[in-house]
Amino acid sequence: MPSTINDRAPRPWRLLLGAVLALCLAACDTDLYTKQTEADANHMVSALLESGITASKQTPDSGKTWSVKVDEADVVRALAVLRAQGLPQDKHVSLGDMFKKEGLISSPTEERVRFIHGVSQELSETLSQIDGVVTARVHIVLPNNDPMAQEAKPSSASVFVKYRPQANLTALTPAIKNMVARSVEGLSYDNVSVTLVAGAMIAPPPPPAPGGMGLWIAAALALLGLGGAAGVAWKKPEWLPEPLARRLRPGTVASARTAGAADGQANAAQGGGDLGASAGLNGGSPTAAQASAT
Repeated sequence: MPSTINDRAPRPWRLLLGAVLALCLAACDTDLYTKQTEADANHMVSALLESGITASKQTPDSGKTWSVKVDEADVVRALAVLRAQGLPQDKHVSLGDMFKKEGLISSPTEERVRFIHGVSQELSETLSQIDGVVTARVHIVLPNNDPMAQEAKPSSASVFVKYRPQANLTALTPAIKNMVARSVEGLSYDNVSVTLVAGAMIAPPPPPAPGGMGLWIAAALALLGLGGAAGVAWKKPEWLPEPLARRLRPGTVASARTAGAADGQANAAQGGGDLGASAGLNGGSPTAAQASAT
């Protein structure tokens, strides 16, 4: 019977495991961005880790899309860090995507618009590969000149580049203008304007709360100590005071008391039998023998 009670009783290690799981779930991660490519997720996780923010990536669909996760307390700062670095990067349309044939015949205007937009996207993508560039935009103007006109309107282009504060792109301005001018037919170097804008400074990580990690460690050690003490008390209840042992293992204490009472009754019966036997040998009654013994 006592073994059955012990098997049904809750184990101390189960209580300890529940407490540890509760501590682990206290700091939950949340999705910062979802449905990203693996390359974009890698860039975002790398930028966050460099800024002192713990981040990870997960895929819910076997690598088709990726999610970036951070701690709930770091969401605001993580968004600020990614925004300052231009992440996730804008998706640029390539020339192949722009000139997809959706119909049998395309008008000259459609072909012209697709060409201009495609070249702009290609140049923006190329400028975005420069170290220190957060985002880049290229706007091209190709006038539709009349072949019969005496003067042709010149082509022009404007370039917008947002860069990180620690990067120095001023020295690259002539190279940027030259690249854009040579990428567009009829565009001269002087008709290319470049606008450089420095991005916002990334705020330094906040200092850790004093004693925050120490409190977690102390709580974990306290739980481990309580679990160990509970296990020892459960296995060795005789080391505890009787009231506490009775509460911990009532079945064992009750069975011990029952066994003690049975031993007492057996001893009393044996004592009565000895008295009756002595009275019979002396020729007296058991009652008289007990009275004389009393």
